Amino acid sequence: MNIIHFIGYSAVHPSDFLFEMTNAPGQYTLLLVSTPVQFLLEGQWQEYPAGTAMLYAPGQPICYRACRETYQNDWLRFSSDDPLVTQFPLMGVPFPVSDTAYCHNLLKLLTWETSLSSADSELTISHLLQVLFLRLRQDTIRRETSTHAPQLLHLHKKIYNSPYLPWSIRSMAEELHLSAGYLQILYKKMFGVSCMDDVITSRIRMAREQLAYTEKPVSEIADSCGYRNVEHFCRQFRQQTGLTPGTFRRRALETLAAPFEAKKDGSREFPGSGLSSEYAAPNYHNVLSHYNVAGSDLPSDVLDAEGNILPSQVEED
Repeated sequence: MNIIHFIGYSAVHPSDFLFEMTNAPGQYTLLLVSTPVQFLLEGQWQEYPAGTAMLYAPGQPICYRACRETYQNDWLRFSSDDPLVTQFPLMGVPFPVSDTAYCHNLLKLLTWETSLSSADSELTISHLLQVLFLRLRQDTIRRETSTHAPQLLHLHKKIYNSPYLPWSIRSMAEELHLSAGYLQILYKKMFGVSCMDDVITSRIRMAREQLAYTEKPVSEIADSCGYRNVEHFCRQFRQQTGLTPGTFRRRALETLAAPFEAKKDGSREFPGSGLSSEYAAPNYHNVLSHYNVAGSDLPSDVLDAEGNILPSQVEED
């Protein structure tokens, strides 16, 4: 069971702000700071940067203060018997948060949900807390998070939201003020794939959706996904999915348009789903189980030395 006692976000305090108390038995306190802060740890004041989190255990003394002109944080005081909280790897130890915006938005949602007190609030709060602590747990495991993590996350999101942009390793490196080689090392370490693998994956993801749900010609889809020529798009699509764009579209449309299969008891079943019409919905992704979403099987001749996509010739289908 999870009970939120007090919660707030984007709380701003002056330069002389000092907070000191001891957590009540059974209560946890979570802080997510948006500005530099000083924590009193083992009798010594230690400064930590913006984007730091701290979870105080029940009965643990709490002491922190501002160390700049203003201090800002999100905070949560709550009780919980959820193992994600009670068995959290770091208690009373500050740690960096890789995606502060993500956690900040979750705390905002928790604040709003707490104020509503609707019939479903308890369940919603429990789910939001679980999502929050799952994300924070990832950051405790990855404590060596790079100082460039926020910029890398922004780049990662931008690639997936705007795959049609003319991405290249050089332009990404310039945006983050890093060398091309160092950017590739940091990106691969943080996300497990290269920058250009993410570009290709996001472009093919967008193309799959447009092929399945629009009547746009392949050439128009290629252009809207960031490809300068349709031949290169077709080649890369086939490398990623094992299908040409035309074959993919036909299979997707066949699956979406397939009639329900009548069963002996009079109910109907979706082809390939194994579920009756009472529970299932058409799922064209059944034909896509072989996708290599990480793009790790791309041949070396797809990219040049800087990671830019090379033009090539292939039949469209």
